[in-house]
Amino acid sequence: MTRTELENQTPAAARLRISWALASAGGLLLAAGPLLGVVNGAEPDFTSWPLLALLALAPPVVAGVLLFRGRPFVAAGLIAAVGVLSVGRLLSDLQIAFAPMAVARPELFRPTTLLAVTPSAGLWLLIAGHALVIAGGVPAAGRAGMPADESEPPTLVALPVIIAAVAAVGLLGKPFTSTDPFQLDRGPWDLPVLGLTGGLLVALAAPLATALAASSPDPDTREGGAFGVSLALLAVVLPPLVAGTVATGLGITAGSVLVLLAALTLPAVPLLSRLARLLSGKRDETRDPALPTVRRMHVAAGVLTVLSSLMVLIGAVLPQLVLSTGGDAPELASAKLLWPAGLAFGVLGLASLVPSVAAAVRPALLFGFLAVQLAAAGAAEPVLTASQAGIAQPGAGFWLMVVELPLGLLALVCAGLAGAVERENAEPGRKHEVPMTELGAALLAGLFAVGAFALPAVRAADYKAPTLGPDTDVAIWVALFVSLTLLILGLVVALRSRPARGAAVLAGAVLLMGVRALELPLTGDKVVGATAGPGTWLALASCAALLVAAGLMGARATR
Repeated sequence: MTRTELENQTPAAARLRISWALASAGGLLLAAGPLLGVVNGAEPDFTSWPLLALLALAPPVVAGVLLFRGRPFVAAGLIAAVGVLSVGRLLSDLQIAFAPMAVARPELFRPTTLLAVTPSAGLWLLIAGHALVIAGGVPAAGRAGMPADESEPPTLVALPVIIAAVAAVGLLGKPFTSTDPFQLDRGPWDLPVLGLTGGLLVALAAPLATALAASSPDPDTREGGAFGVSLALLAVVLPPLVAGTVATGLGITAGSVLVLLAALTLPAVPLLSRLARLLSGKRDETRDPALPTVRRMHVAAGVLTVLSSLMVLIGAVLPQLVLSTGGDAPELASAKLLWPAGLAFGVLGLASLVPSVAAAVRPALLFGFLAVQLAAAGAAEPVLTASQAGIAQPGAGFWLMVVELPLGLLALVCAGLAGAVERENAEPGRKHEVPMTELGAALLAGLFAVGAFALPAVRAADYKAPTLGPDTDVAIWVALFVSLTLLILGLVVALRSRPARGAAVLAGAVLLMGVRALELPLTGDKVVGATAGPGTWLALASCAALLVAAGLMGARATR
């Protein structure tokens, strides 16, 4: 039975349209509630209703476009996922009716006195909106009775669940920080029973809905579930992030930033699943009748890479911090690392637009991306610390660093698709034995890299440089650990690849280790008595070993 025939099944199609109509009506009520006001006696901290309306209407609008453009199963998965997370959101909003002064919702109202506020009509519109969204998600969860017209084993099931679990951890923390005694900065654990239950349900629903969608044999359900969870997470986390950025006395938390990054990353998982299917040679001719050309994927990867690098470079120019007192924030030395990383990543993006060299530089994109993330993690840490302390709020430069992450990830997906298409169209090549000189140089590069990330790059009295030790901030520690892990894996891949591709991988790894080696010269001027630590010398040694290995492998490729 074809998809067109399924769409013409009157009972099932009608139920799915009713599901979408209920979700749309719920979205309209969710948009109208904040506009009318949810309490009497307090106003929102900022003009929040346009943002809240956009977040409320985005799921039904996207689902409607998918539904009427012949993607009903994707729309059903989206509506169902949003409905799952709406259960907890309903209880969280219902807490306002019973103890409004106990909740922390500056996008809806911010108390300015100790006088209790009372719920108004807008709150009941919010409750009714959530109820309609849940009602719409129930029939959509089973595709309104439509059987799937195709099935394939799910791939990368663990990846989206891990991303959603990271979001769940962020949701369990405080959504923002506050120095205002009238505006509480409470997380789910600090709320009364109803709010606690709602917060826990939202946090648990994110990985649960993601797992149910990711394990489905229907690829459209997996895609729709990822989109739905992403939109629902954005609706939860964007209001407190905006409040922490623009409102006086409020700041953002690392947990909310984690949720935002998870929400922006989840939609890329279906593309990664398709990439994995292509790499494994299990392309479905019915789903992928015509693969994109290598040239088109190179152009897409190049454009996205250039856009990502521009976000990094502009973010390095714009202020990372805005002081709560209104004065000029001090320049962050850690932001200087964004310049070499962003420029190198941008050069790789521009090279990807040149047909004659695009394939040669493509393997280096991953490490260019990692170099940017390593520099961005170092620049983000003082911003989050200052925001949580109530000293300052994130500036435009910080948010541009957040935007660059999904752009860079999409660039990597496009580059991966180009490699998959190229591999499918290429004839199998004979295996090459790796010379001992190349193997030894790569092994030394890996050993030096371990020391470079495990030991401090800068030494000074009363200063602790970021390392893989337990005293390092979580964001920087994760960036260091992921960079080192992927570097080791990259060395293994390079040694198993064709010489030309392996040389490009090794050359790209030089960019990552170069950022580590530049930590002292670019940031050491802000540290009194800074000297080069063992991490700097080991990073330089790793760069030298990588260059030797890349040169030997490149020379072998020309023979």
